[in-house]
Amino acid sequence: MRCRSNKIIWILMILFIGQVICGCVSLQIDKINDGADIPPPPAEFKAGKTSLQEVLNSYGAPSEIVNMEGHFALHYKRTMDRAGHISIGVPFADVLKVGPELNTRGTLLRHDTVIFIFTREGLLEDMIYEKGTSQPLWDTFWK
Repeated sequence: MRCRSNKIIWILMILFIGQVICGCVSLQIDKINDGADIPPPPAEFKAGKTSLQEVLNSYGAPSEIVNMEGHFALHYKRTMDRAGHISIGVPFADVLKVGPELNTRGTLLRHDTVIFIFTREGLLEDMIYEKGTSQPLWDTFWK
């Protein structure tokens, strides 16, 4: 007796190859980066010793400045979005009035964030650094 599963595998492979040759195959890849690269804070940055000017010299202009009661924060953020979409269709619509189609998609969203919290005098009080998180840190911090 011969194994029927081998025949099924061969038939599926032939159908797949025929689909690739004669059908409609579409692949879309998106890569979106919003914001500049955010390095980790240097070891020299210490609470109570680092000034606002040192942070600005190292990181440049922040994405956002948040005024807090008696303090303020510089928020640097970068969002990286990677997405893919594949679509496979069989062009039978002219013959069968039906066009079977297979679609799939996926998205990977990552956030890099560094937040520097300063006293009113401009001295560093605290800093938070997150790399590759699935949620934006600052938006979820207040919720």
